[in-house]
Amino acid sequence: MRLQAIEELAIPVSNRFKSLLMFNLCDKLPGGDVILETLAGSISSRRSTRVNQPGTSSGRHSMSPFTVLSNLGVVSPINNGDRLFVGEIVVGEMSALQKVVNESMNNYKKVELAQATVDGVKVDGLDTNLAVMKELLSPVSELWRFLVLLASWDEPIKSMVFCFSSSYIIIRGWLVYFLVLVLLFSAAFMFLTRLTSHGKPMTEVKVTSPPPMNTMEQLLAVQNAISKVEELVQDANIVLLKIRALLLAFPSQATDRAILALVVMALSLAFVPTRLLVLMMFLEAFTNHSPPRRASTERWTRRLREWWFSIPAAPVVVEKGKEDKKTK
Repeated sequence: MRLQAIEELAIPVSNRFKSLLMFNLCDKLPGGDVILETLAGSISSRRSTRVNQPGTSSGRHSMSPFTVLSNLGVVSPINNGDRLFVGEIVVGEMSALQKVVNESMNNYKKVELAQATVDGVKVDGLDTNLAVMKELLSPVSELWRFLVLLASWDEPIKSMVFCFSSSYIIIRGWLVYFLVLVLLFSAAFMFLTRLTSHGKPMTEVKVTSPPPMNTMEQLLAVQNAISKVEELVQDANIVLLKIRALLLAFPSQATDRAILALVVMALSLAFVPTRLLVLMMFLEAFTNHSPPRRASTERWTRRLREWWFSIPAAPVVVEKGKEDKKTK
């Protein structure tokens, strides 16, 4: 529509190439779907206007090229010093299509700046990337280490205080409010950090570079990583095959115990309040290494391990695909 109007009007628009946005590339722009919706609405409103006005011819000649380009923001909408009115639209002001296009272009500039920072922090080498990841996950690892320390009951006083306070929160039904406080605290921390660091550059993440590795050492590291991934996949397949054997009720003592456990779990979920279930699960997971329960936990862990090892895996048959021996 724009190109046809420009050809008819025959005006120079060499300095307005950005206005001739190719709308088939909107999928690659932020907010491109809004641009397409606005364009579709603009076209449909023009078509409805031409249909409702008697005596107007159909096709692209029903509106003047200057009006089309004015509506789409390619040429100046000022006509003899006055604004050009098309229905209820004041062409002298920015149209809805111009607004969404400008907003998309501004967002695209922000995306380009963010992508430039992403490209600048990329590092080479598997060992260096692992060091960066370890440094970034250090707060989470510290929190996990603290929780493991509490659950191990190496410091009974801290573990007891945490256990009693958490149990009180669960039994009073304050778990949701606790999560709300955590989210609000995170938002307040981000807001205060933004106020205090206004205009300052972002704090850099300092990572200690690992010792350099030659090509052979890097290949061995990659091979070891692939071997570990293969072992993890094999272990996951064994777990899935054992679960398949349980679901298909393969005749064994482990299957009978699994059926009984599922029935007990279903009855517990049906008749026991959710608050009590959460409290029981928390106490079971947190106090199993406490001094009074340590011996019984080790015994039950051994029994559970023996039960898992007694589950047979479902059989697997690996068939080779038929090779296409036809020559092309």
